[in-house]
Amino acid sequence: MKSLLRELYKEKEKLEKIVTKAERFLQSLGNVEDELVSVHLRKNTPQFYIKSKNPPNKYKYLPAKEKKNAIAIVQREYYERVYKLASAELKQINRIIKTINDSSWEKAYEVIGKGKRMVVDPIIETNEQYKAKWLEEEFVGKPFREEDTEIYSDRGERVRSKSEKIIADKLFRENIAYKYEYPLEIAPMRFVYPDFTILDEENRKTIIYEHFGLMDNPEYANNAAGKIQTYANLGFVLGDNFFMTMETSDKPFDSRMLDGIIMRIKASSYS
Repeated sequence: MKSLLRELYKEKEKLEKIVTKAERFLQSLGNVEDELVSVHLRKNTPQFYIKSKNPPNKYKYLPAKEKKNAIAIVQREYYERVYKLASAELKQINRIIKTINDSSWEKAYEVIGKGKRMVVDPIIETNEQYKAKWLEEEFVGKPFREEDTEIYSDRGERVRSKSEKIIADKLFRENIAYKYEYPLEIAPMRFVYPDFTILDEENRKTIIYEHFGLMDNPEYANNAAGKIQTYANLGFVLGDNFFMTMETSDKPFDSRMLDGIIMRIKASSYS
């Protein structure tokens, strides 16, 4: 059932993009005359005919200088049809997704009550249970130096920069499970500390997100390149289970990049 839901969510995402694109295109056309256009092929070249008003129900040939408006009418007709059909299909998929979610076997665990859930051993650990255990795991992060500025996220953890606070707060508001500077073993007793280790609870895998904040510092940039290479060697692929942002003194952190990454992380749960 989960694989079916993933495919439905992928199709839903595609249809939403199509509907949005068609809607924006139709809005951008402005005033296009509402006339009927017929297109005939002559020696594989389109020729345009437009329904005449006098005499009625007849089509007259359009010379080349009058084709621009006819093409716009044909284009609008196509996008109107796409918008109508894609919107209808999207409604059907949303209904199917809701039906599956509402009748999922996992609901059996959710509806028995908090007290019973404490004593029942579920057939398969739910995503919420897996997420809760993942978040409860204790770990020792990278230590701070005495001279480091004290900056705290809304969740109450200490972070190293204002940009990392923005990232942590956004992940927290979006209900994305993460650990800050969770140790990743790269060799026996050798660790690297990604800024954010994020849980993809649907697929039970972790995603690394690094923010490189001092990229105009040559030593820092060199260390960042080494870190990226380490992640690649461990199987973390940029854009899949590894994301990063960066900034310099002249190019500060742009939170819009973070919004795009969060959208991609959420989408990965259904890919």
